Amino acid sequence: MEQMLVFGLGAELYGLEVTQIQEIVERPAIHYIPRAPARLLGAVNFHGSIIPVLDLATFLGFPPGELSPRVLVLPFQLCSLALAVHSTQRIVAIDADALMPVDRERQEESCIRAAMNCKGQIINILDVPSLLARLEKQP
Repeated sequence: MEQMLVFGLGAELYGLEVTQIQEIVERPAIHYIPRAPARLLGAVNFHGSIIPVLDLATFLGFPPGELSPRVLVLPFQLCSLALAVHSTQRIVAIDADALMPVDRERQEESCIRAAMNCKGQIINILDVPSLLARLEKQP
């Protein structure tokens, strides 16, 4: 059974499959990157590797908010990237029967592949390949 980490962006809940998370770490010192776009908070030293930290809320168009003291580090096979989110919540099982499709425009705009109703709360499941493709397209 697949599981996902539920996290908050603004007033919405998002989910990321645990297989797409290398590690959840207390946010280390973030070092400024000159001339980096606003969506990049900077870079962190993660076990000897320097990786950029993406403000996921800003990137997806959410209003600014206080960030969680933790960052989500994606597996290096996907890319070298950490995601800063507003809050980290809990781990839940992905119920295939509770998955709801989302329209194509919303998929592209919000980088989600589906939504899931979990105990009356809608969780948008983040589509990491779509997120990475969108990041590559933007200057």
